Amino acid sequence: MSASTSNLRELTDGALDAFWEVVVQRFPEATTGDLSVHRTHCLQAAAQAAIEEWIFNNVPDNVSLRRS
Repeated sequence: MSASTSNLRELTDGALDAFWEVVVQRFPEATTGDLSVHRTHCLQAAAQAAIEEWIFNNVPDNVSLRRS
């Protein structure tokens, strides 16, 4: 299956939002959400690559990437 770049980016952003919600729930005493630009970029790239690989390995070619 091939995911368009914009749909893949949207999916990755949603997945990372959910990830950060879990982190924030675990540390409610945190007052900011600071992360370096470098680490933010690395996390975004790694998440997108993992999602793209997962889609390639697990989703049939005839299925389109759905928006929620």
